[in-house]
Amino acid sequence: EGLLETGHFIECGRADLVAKYVGWTAKTVREKFNEARGGVLFIDEAYSLSDGEHATFGDEAIHTIVQEMENHREDVIVIFAGYPDKMKEFLDRNEGLRSRIAFHIDFPDYNPDELTDIFKLMAKKRGYKISDDVAEHCKKIFKRVAKKKNFGNGRFVRNLLEQAWLKQAQRIIKENEGGTVTKDDLISFKVEDFDVNVDKKYKNERKLGFVR
Repeated sequence: EGLLETGHFIECGRADLVAKYVGWTAKTVREKFNEARGGVLFIDEAYSLSDGEHATFGDEAIHTIVQEMENHREDVIVIFAGYPDKMKEFLDRNEGLRSRIAFHIDFPDYNPDELTDIFKLMAKKRGYKISDDVAEHCKKIFKRVAKKKNFGNGRFVRNLLEQAWLKQAQRIIKENEGGTVTKDDLISFKVEDFDVNVDKKYKNERKLGFVR
């Protein structure tokens, strides 16, 4: 669109901006802005700057970011990313920062159908075949977790697939002990392979009830 000279993309987080010692953080932030000059500085999980035991260092980073946004208003676009509730708290900490952000864009969570498509795509890229019963089982999982707050979207899908892969490997070893493992065995999942930790932690917790 001709807004930026290069459009190159610099991604960073708290660990890239907050230094270990007092006075170093401002220098670190300025270096990131210089690195992003002519392009985009993308600060992921930006709310983490104001979290943790070293929040003072994070505040130093935020103050410097505000200054550098003003100094580089013509040659750097800054994008802050994070969960909506936490981002609101983050912006409320600094009026100067909030007033310099021109656009707020909300990205809604993926729905179960979209998560299922993401799952199939991830599996296909890794060389796996996904049967209809496995896809339907995973869709039921996605329907349940999609109602939970901050469940992770695509990250949840990736974790589910990776944990299922480990469980599949354990199952294949048990089922084929002393026998021959085929390629089809290695690229196929069973529904039971998805009984994994990343799913269990989102299942409804047992509630304690009282009767009289």
